[in-house]
Amino acid sequence: MVACDFFTKTVLTARGPLTAYVLIFIHLGSRRVYCSAPTYAPDSAWVTQQARNTLMWCSKQGIEPGFLIRDADTKFSVSFDTVWASEGARVIQIPHRAPDANAFAESFIGTIKRECLDFFVCFSRSQLDYILRTWVRHYNTERPHRGRGIGNNVLQVDFRPARDGPIRRRRQLGGIITSYTRDAA
Repeated sequence: MVACDFFTKTVLTARGPLTAYVLIFIHLGSRRVYCSAPTYAPDSAWVTQQARNTLMWCSKQGIEPGFLIRDADTKFSVSFDTVWASEGARVIQIPHRAPDANAFAESFIGTIKRECLDFFVCFSRSQLDYILRTWVRHYNTERPHRGRGIGNNVLQVDFRPARDGPIRRRRQLGGIITSYTRDAA
């Protein structure tokens, strides 16, 4: 089962502030996320292409989406639904004004905004895309999740005594993402 939703981020350009739209897809079983590249004009063709891109990502991840949960946003066209149906996924439209019915997508959007995007002022779509790709890579591979039994325990717990050697800190996105590793002895 996959859920999707849009969110926006203001981008300050030489022409003034523009609203960038981002479409995210989250697989409910693993909490893995696919995030589209941002656009200033999310028309039907763009949204349909994001459906195709997401299905290719699902295939690479070994995800077989049986269902797609989406809201009633007018940006979701018939062709968007058709792409999902052609892969055997049943599209479920949640009721109007019921964001809790799409809780996983809404929760992820809140998380990426609170933990990442609220700390940045973006000046280009490519900058926003870089921030999104970096943070989603961290979310999918390094960040622990609260779900139980969902197979995404990304922490490699090792209870052996710590070996000697310097500890290295890796910072990304200006320190928003920080990880630590010990050099091999």
